[in-house]
Amino acid sequence: MIGITGNNTTNQHQWEEFQEDYTPSGFPQGVVKAGHLPVIIPIQSDLLMADQYVSQLDGLIFTGGQDVSPLLFGQDPLPELQDLFLKRDQWEMALFQAAQKRQLPILAVCRGLQLINWILGGTVYQDYKYYPIPNGKKAVQHVQEHSHMTDPHHQVTLKPDAMIGQLLGGNETLAVNSYHHQVIAELAPTLTATAWASDGVIEAVESKEGATSSPILGVQWHPEVMLFKNDQMLPVFEWFNQFHDEK
Repeated sequence: MIGITGNNTTNQHQWEEFQEDYTPSGFPQGVVKAGHLPVIIPIQSDLLMADQYVSQLDGLIFTGGQDVSPLLFGQDPLPELQDLFLKRDQWEMALFQAAQKRQLPILAVCRGLQLINWILGGTVYQDYKYYPIPNGKKAVQHVQEHSHMTDPHHQVTLKPDAMIGQLLGGNETLAVNSYHHQVIAELAPTLTATAWASDGVIEAVESKEGATSSPILGVQWHPEVMLFKNDQMLPVFEWFNQFHDEK
């Protein structure tokens, strides 16, 4: 059973009786294709329920969505900050801590990667405009607004011996989709970068061996959307298989 963090339309100011709990359908489809049972986890106010949910799971996916509130990590919001959902931030922080206690494997996508980097002591640029592009490199368009998200948008360079490279065929470069205006600033000390865009932005991470209770794999792109085109990104979801086999 693989848990998938849900979102809620409360943030869109709908009437309470018409609010919806949801997750993008590519996530449960990817989990099913990988041979597992998806469980969508609705946002809860009672943070103690995180342990109850996680106790039933074999893995956990942190999905994309709103910006993470910088106030939780000691920063004031900058003008370019977009939608926030504090209730979701607090709930997912509780889920992460509960997953760590039970040593569950964690897959983090886009916002999920940024949230976990924050939790583990890293930082995030609140908007790409604040990212200092290294000398000799050019800016990359990270918000894919003019082409379908099922199609790749830019290239990333993969660390040869990293988990993400092994999963996706051992290639040195990979074309991915992209929809984020925030990027990692300081990487958490327990994580290591494993893929980069041509402008130097970190595009994938994994936990350092023995540095976290849970094994962590994080990607900045959206494998769940690319699955609608083909199965190139299915191995990202099949990453959970190794932990199932260990049982």
